Amino acid sequence: MAIDGTYDILVKTLKGRQEGRLVFDTDGSTLTGASDSGGEVVEILDGNVDGNEFQFKVKQKTPIGRLSIKFKGTVDGDKISGKVKTPFGPSPFEGARV
Repeated sequence: MAIDGTYDILVKTLKGRQEGRLVFDTDGSTLTGASDSGGEVVEILDGNVDGNEFQFKVKQKTPIGRLSIKFKGTVDGDKISGKVKTPFGPSPFEGARV
């Protein structure tokens, strides 16, 4: 599928810009893969894809414990963008295929 691949992303958070990497693999409408943020690689959970739109969640380790973080976005060619929803509010992200 068109969104399969590896993407370097930049999330604009209240704590500043956070770099990360997303690895996507699709099987029909199911999205699997991994998220690498701050050196911790976690599995994509509950991922799905519809055309060039995707959504998934991860359980990311933070100083206050593991938090559920939801991603929703689109892939346009080699560009990726969207929003990350955390308990602290949404943050935009953008990036490109590696």
